Amino acid sequence: MVASLRDNDELQLNAYCDGELDPVSASEFERRLASDQPLKARYDRLLSLRQAVRSLPQLDMPAGLQARIQSRLDAERPGNVTVLRQRSWSFQALAAAAVLGAVVSSAVMMTIERYGQREEVASEVVAGHIRGLLAPQPFDIASSDRHTVKPWFTARLPESPRVPDLTAQGFALLGGRVDVIGRDPVATIVYKHAAHTVSVTTLRPGQSVPEQAIAGYNVRSWSDAHFTYIAVSDLPSADLATFERAFSAEAPVPEIK
Repeated sequence: MVASLRDNDELQLNAYCDGELDPVSASEFERRLASDQPLKARYDRLLSLRQAVRSLPQLDMPAGLQARIQSRLDAERPGNVTVLRQRSWSFQALAAAAVLGAVVSSAVMMTIERYGQREEVASEVVAGHIRGLLAPQPFDIASSDRHTVKPWFTARLPESPRVPDLTAQGFALLGGRVDVIGRDPVATIVYKHAAHTVSVTTLRPGQSVPEQAIAGYNVRSWSDAHFTYIAVSDLPSADLATFERAFSAEAPVPEIK
């Protein structure tokens, strides 16, 4: 019964994304998305995957290919060729189609693989956030002074990120910790907004993940020239977007050596 319900959810999810639900069914499904976090997470992942596939590069026809095909077709009109030559041309067309299909399939598989890697990174970052919340405190170094937190990272990691002071924007710096993503130790800066904890994990550039919800936590990422930042919190998406803008807008300041 549970499996049947899940299969029906998948059918409705795909139909909703394709715009195939009638208005009443679509409204009912949207109400479910607003209250069902696991379903909302699957919806976000499906949208991200579709966007990734749409971003595949378009394959241009090689120069002169159309002319060569037309020339071959003109040369092999009935009365000018034998059945054997016609079959030969059919085999060549099938072979060309197979090669093109292999190229497209390879590109799709590479995109899906990259998408899977980003999903794995996002899950590991969320797991680090949850471990921090379950620990006696969500940081290894407790300090509201960025001039304390930044050198602490510098002493433990090959590269350390800037640590903006966002108190004026409503996000108090609590400290920092070292998480492990994949096999790499990375810096995580910890902030507090009211009763909500925000973890900002810093990765190498180019490792951004799609905005999504995992296990009830919102995930948002952005990049600069030095790092990719992934913020995780139970804050609403709009508030996490406000945090990103505040973090990104904070100009770097000279660090105390």
